[in-house]
Amino acid sequence: MDLFIKQLGQGEPLILLHGWGFSGEIWHDIAIKLAQNWRVYQVDLPGHGRSAECEYNLLQLTKQLTNNLPKNAIWIGWSLGGLLAMAVARWQADWVRNLILVAATPRFITDKDWLHAMTPVVFDNFAQQVQNNRIATLQRFLALQVKGSTDSQQQLHHLNSLIKNNPVQISALQGGLTILKNTDLRSELQAISCPSLLCLGENDKIVPVGIDKDCQQWWGSGLKTIIIPSASHIPFLSHPDIFISHVKGFLNATDS
Repeated sequence: MDLFIKQLGQGEPLILLHGWGFSGEIWHDIAIKLAQNWRVYQVDLPGHGRSAECEYNLLQLTKQLTNNLPKNAIWIGWSLGGLLAMAVARWQADWVRNLILVAATPRFITDKDWLHAMTPVVFDNFAQQVQNNRIATLQRFLALQVKGSTDSQQQLHHLNSLIKNNPVQISALQGGLTILKNTDLRSELQAISCPSLLCLGENDKIVPVGIDKDCQQWWGSGLKTIIIPSASHIPFLSHPDIFISHVKGFLNATDS
């Protein structure tokens, strides 16, 4: 089963993975800018946008991605997409030359030694609300993603338009939530050998900036972290020029 993948530009491959509830179109403006230097692959994850559904587990999704995307590429993953990109970098290392994680974490649920995340109770309540009233729950989730960010109302309007025009199958929403709840890649991080960048928003309510030090402890010296001031959970949307500058700076440094 193939994924819907939009390709832009020429040059070395660069892959963009979106987060839960969206499609590759959330990267539209960023993809156009990155396509000036790279061949960009703008992916709709299974059940999102124009991609067909598939079985939703981490192994199956990583197989879907590697079956449809080139080896030795730059991978940029946001939120759920970042978790998937980590998994590919860990178990399919030939596919990932550089890894850029945006508002992403190896574990989205709290633990006794992992405090900067969502509690299981809050997460389960959210998952139940998705089941009971998908539209209203998505609206609240969108508002949470931009809370504390520059131009939050403008972003919220844009996100609402993206959700309306690029619908997501309920099975994909539920499957994505199951992955976010059950996946813990912390013990795998030190096995990721490619140059890696973690980009966080200063005011993110979903992946708090405290995750920076937590990830450094598990990852080791192979991870660089940057925090974008006044940004929330979608820093590439609220601060696109700053985000692009960090991406290019990181990639130029690792290629030199």
